[in-house]
Amino acid sequence: MNMTKRILVLMLLFVISVILLIYFLFTLSGENKNADIYSVRTFKSGDGWGYQINKKEKAIIIQPYMPCIKGNQPFPNEKSALEIGELILSKIKNNEDPSITMEELNDKISIYYN
Repeated sequence: MNMTKRILVLMLLFVISVILLIYFLFTLSGENKNADIYSVRTFKSGDGWGYQINKKEKAIIIQPYMPCIKGNQPFPNEKSALEIGELILSKIKNNEDPSITMEELNDKISIYYN
């Protein structure tokens, strides 16, 4: 292979590498942006805890009480509120119904209510 062809091949490989690098950088940055759209935060609610789910810093769900429980009973601790909030958020991200069953509540926080 003469020198001119060798230079052309190297330049072509360089250009292809740059294009692939740019493509992957944009693809990965797009995934990170989608992951950061939603967030869960906990807050004090009466004598317990609640959670809030935000989409782009705007509250879309404010849950001061445990779902599926009669009356207005807050979560007993911050960890349980966060676990249920994260479960609801995963349902939202998977385009599922964001409601929760009593079994899911019991599985996550190991507290049994009637």
